[in-house]
Amino acid sequence: MKRVIKLNVYVLCFAGLLLAFNMLIWEPRRINVVEYYVYTDKWHSPKPLRIALIADVHAIWPWMSVAHIQRIVEKTNALSPDLTLLLGDYVATHPFGFPIKASDGVKPYEQLRADCGVYAVIGNHDLHGSVGWPEALRNTTVPVLENSSVFVQCDQGRFYVAGLEDLWWQNADVNRALSNVEIGVPVILAMHNPDSFPEVPKDVALSVAGHTHAGQVRLPFGGAVESVIPSKYGKRYHYGYVHEDGKDLVVSGGLGNSGIPMRLLNPPEIVIVTLMKK
Repeated sequence: MKRVIKLNVYVLCFAGLLLAFNMLIWEPRRINVVEYYVYTDKWHSPKPLRIALIADVHAIWPWMSVAHIQRIVEKTNALSPDLTLLLGDYVATHPFGFPIKASDGVKPYEQLRADCGVYAVIGNHDLHGSVGWPEALRNTTVPVLENSSVFVQCDQGRFYVAGLEDLWWQNADVNRALSNVEIGVPVILAMHNPDSFPEVPKDVALSVAGHTHAGQVRLPFGGAVESVIPSKYGKRYHYGYVHEDGKDLVVSGGLGNSGIPMRLLNPPEIVIVTLMKK
């Protein structure tokens, strides 16, 4: 009997070590590619638009090193997107690691390549608990959209890319972001926090967001724990494709970690959204 108990203890300890290794080392280092196809009559071009989403990188050594950010950039470029959007939270603010200099942490993003452009928005961790990250990003070659929009014309068509300020630490203003948009021209709206989605007008072709990490830890049968999702809407906008009230939203599960540097049943991801005419 004692041998059986001792064996069970060994098995449980080994299983615990395997789980810890997966949550802390193996799963956070993976880079999945997740694809969505959105058909809408708000996209007018006969050519589809492939949009890459890079969200919640959360740079901190050793969990998210500059070298690993470089790998994310290289993998994104290899997917040949037409448009790449950076969705905020470039830095981690948890205490389980060593800070990375802001200018070093954002430098790899200058190597992103997309025929229709690369654009960024700011996240809450970039503004609170860290120093210099928004300024470092603004000093790169990547345009930062803060309640503003830019007109884009490329082989895939004519459209606007708009971006919101952070909802928690700035003043996310959808009306201001869309104030210069020409009526009838498609709009892709980037935001860090998906809680702004209910305020988005119905004529926006696509909204994209990050922030939630899809809960970061998912239970085998219950999925994400609603109480830890950083959204006042719980699981309503916590992950994936959402079609609501005639509008379309895609929320990335992100690439890095906040709070505690671990993931479970929720590997980091680069998202590709293909926007197509309905």
